[in-house]
Amino acid sequence: MIVNGKPAGEFAGTLLEYLLQHGYREDCVVVERGGEIIVREQFSDVVLQRNDELNILHFMGGG
Repeated sequence: MIVNGKPAGEFAGTLLEYLLQHGYREDCVVVERGGEIIVREQFSDVVLQRNDELNILHFMGGG
């Protein structure tokens, strides 16, 4: 699997599980998989595959 342009190894599980295990907050990310945006409501339904290419954009607050 490729995440943000870098090899990320294999992961068995859903997109939501991946995000949580890697410290992302599901309400602060946008995920693109194979050229398509995945809506947040589908994170728990998307089962990741070994050949997936993900781009994860993480939003941060500040002031």
